[in-house]
Amino acid sequence: MGSAMDRKRLFVSRVKKGTQDTGGGDATGQRVWEDVQAVLGSRLPREEFDRWIAELRLVAELDGEMLLAAKDPVGLDRVSSQYKREIERLWTGMDPQGRPIKLICWRTTPAELRELIGDPWAVDPDAEAAHGAEVAAAPSGGPAMTFDNLVVGPSNRTAAEVAKRIAAGLPPGTPITLIYGPQGTGKTHIVMALKADVAKRDANRKVVYLTAEEFMSCYLDGVKARDTSSLKRRLRTAAILIIDDLHRIAGKPGTENELFQNIREVTGNGGQVVLVGDAAPGETVGFGKRLVGELKGATAVEIGLPDAAMRREILNRLAAHITASHPEFLLEDDMIQKLNSGIRGPGRELTGAVWSLFTEANFGQETPTMEMLERVIRRHSGEQREPTIDVIKKATLKIFPIARADLEGPSKMQAFVYPRQVAMYLCRTMTRKSFPQIGRAFGKRDHTTVLYAFRRIEKALPEDPRMADDIARVEAMIFDMIEAGQT
Repeated sequence: MGSAMDRKRLFVSRVKKGTQDTGGGDATGQRVWEDVQAVLGSRLPREEFDRWIAELRLVAELDGEMLLAAKDPVGLDRVSSQYKREIERLWTGMDPQGRPIKLICWRTTPAELRELIGDPWAVDPDAEAAHGAEVAAAPSGGPAMTFDNLVVGPSNRTAAEVAKRIAAGLPPGTPITLIYGPQGTGKTHIVMALKADVAKRDANRKVVYLTAEEFMSCYLDGVKARDTSSLKRRLRTAAILIIDDLHRIAGKPGTENELFQNIREVTGNGGQVVLVGDAAPGETVGFGKRLVGELKGATAVEIGLPDAAMRREILNRLAAHITASHPEFLLEDDMIQKLNSGIRGPGRELTGAVWSLFTEANFGQETPTMEMLERVIRRHSGEQREPTIDVIKKATLKIFPIARADLEGPSKMQAFVYPRQVAMYLCRTMTRKSFPQIGRAFGKRDHTTVLYAFRRIEKALPEDPRMADDIARVEAMIFDMIEAGQT
């Protein structure tokens, strides 16, 4: 039997640190884990992902097993019961070295391993502000949440400008700003970009970002310990305090009162408070009069759903981000267009569909096909009812300012021919009608006219962004009309 020191040396020699030298020194293990997180982040609600998946750490490779650590027994139990099978499935599909992954509890792991690795969750307080830009990386493995990576358009331009003013130290109007809008529209991206921008400008300007759930958890921990001073010190010294998902604490008066007091302290010290919620000040429910009064006195900025051009840019940027590390994952323009029209929800649903396609394409190791894409769209949006030719005509007329007689008539003016060809193309791609049937519906034209229109659009589409956008807008209108029962 060797000495305890010999046994420890033998143990250490069997370990490769997961975050530094995983998989023979090429860091593939950490990259695989980031890809797994990316897929999980596209499928889970953000607060669920942040609470359980983002807190996991890939800590080491031991005897050929990849060790994935939860902080405590509660985290290990939740991940083991709800997410373990999917994590293992994704990891198996992505790890080129075929190593198994093992979930462990960091608190109860052997002391030798903890001493060797150090604290995987440790953050140097002195470096926290400088670390801000890195923290802005999307937890899902997507592009970093910075202003440079933010797709800006009519739905979010004002909110983005307000956030930039706050980051630059310029007054936005009031010491409290409320950014609100539907889920999945990029509110968190904007406030994380604000945080990252402050870190680049002034490392001494403290920004504290918490989700409402994190705030509530910290507060309740303090209440149980009969000491909330740690939370108060952290928040009240902030130059900018950001609370995300504000609506999560509605109906919890104790937590709400604590938040109200901290907001007052931050603003009283000259700081800025940025709140992120899902409703306008006058439409919030579940809050007391004092907090509602603060919200009504805040600078309120709405974020809406992205338009077709913004949606297309979101898809293009995410696809390019994935392609940079997975060169086989190439999305042709017609596939981007199909995603744009087939996924009806906000930006988060678009990105979820792209990551699902990434999974479908053998985790980015194969080139996606239209068949794969159609499966993903059906999975995310359900089976779409086939539109009638009449619905396609009506949708085209809503997008292009022409009369029905012009759409169906004999005029060869380009202002009429182009919308007519778009409508014919969509009749062929979105319905099972034949060329002769489509021709009869457009002024009893010969089938060769429809065939010409179809081939012209099909050929020009990959090279003509304006045409792709026009078709996406007509398709979106068609789906809107179907959903409204206008068939």
